[in-house]
Amino acid sequence: MTRFDPPPGAHSHELRVRAAAGWERFVRRAGAKGAYPVGADGYEQHPLLRTRVRDTASGAEGELTAVTHELHGDGRVVRVAHIRAANGIEWTASADNVQAAYGAPEGEPWPPAPSAV
Repeated sequence: MTRFDPPPGAHSHELRVRAAAGWERFVRRAGAKGAYPVGADGYEQHPLLRTRVRDTASGAEGELTAVTHELHGDGRVVRVAHIRAANGIEWTASADNVQAAYGAPEGEPWPPAPSAV
């Protein structure tokens, strides 16, 4: 073993170069999907961040905390929305199934009941 060899358990230089090239391809593909800009950290700069949204697949509502891009083994880039409900429970959903939520906050009836005067 020479002084230029990586220490035991460390990644080789070739592996680090391949991983960096793969990350660059991933970021390019993610941006090519017509989505919003993606930072170097893999987070999408979605316009609904930190607003109340509805997951159309489940009907649940919460605050959109992040949109990430995941690279699957077959080369597909999947946009994943991270949503936090008012009770603190978080879940993920397809970013394509997220829309702005209008109306009363979660747990309150909509439309509001008429007030008795």
